[in-house]
Amino acid sequence: MKFLSKFSEYINNKGYKRFISNFVIIIIICIIGLITWDTFANVPQLNVNNAEENNKPETLEQAYSDDMETQLESILTQIKNVGEVDVMITYESSTEVIPASNITESNQVTEEKDAQGGTRTTVQEDMSKNVVTSGGNQDLIVIKEIKPQIRGVMVVAKGAGDIRVKTELVEAVKTIFQIPGYRVMVYEKK
Repeated sequence: MKFLSKFSEYINNKGYKRFISNFVIIIIICIIGLITWDTFANVPQLNVNNAEENNKPETLEQAYSDDMETQLESILTQIKNVGEVDVMITYESSTEVIPASNITESNQVTEEKDAQGGTRTTVQEDMSKNVVTSGGNQDLIVIKEIKPQIRGVMVVAKGAGDIRVKTELVEAVKTIFQIPGYRVMVYEKK
């Protein structure tokens, strides 16, 4: 109760106008603070799955690379006398994704004639390009995905000590990826 009595005494002594103006300023500061906090505190979090938890690659490039290596290992182990195979593929660049986009173009031509008989032509061109997304989760609609060029392939195989097996492995990799032989290295596995 002491607080209420001191509060009413303060209002009576100092005047309520000063109290009201200070109270309004404090409320305005609080509202600005809440708006700022709400804006920066609720930044949407990207839904990134941890690759170790889900046993999934972290990126599209890594997924593509792992898939190609697994397929190559699978096919090379089926060649006679090859045995166990490990493969590593390196790429020139990353995968390029071309998203769908809405392109809006407008052209406006204005021709003016002056009193002396001269003409002036004004051309105004506007173009806007918006990336197309699907659904509420804002997934891009992809038109084309360009896979990266292969820089080189390394194959380590148990049977690579035999020159015929080594040659067959080089020829198989050259044929599969349509790359020259100098980009393919084959080594014997321990």
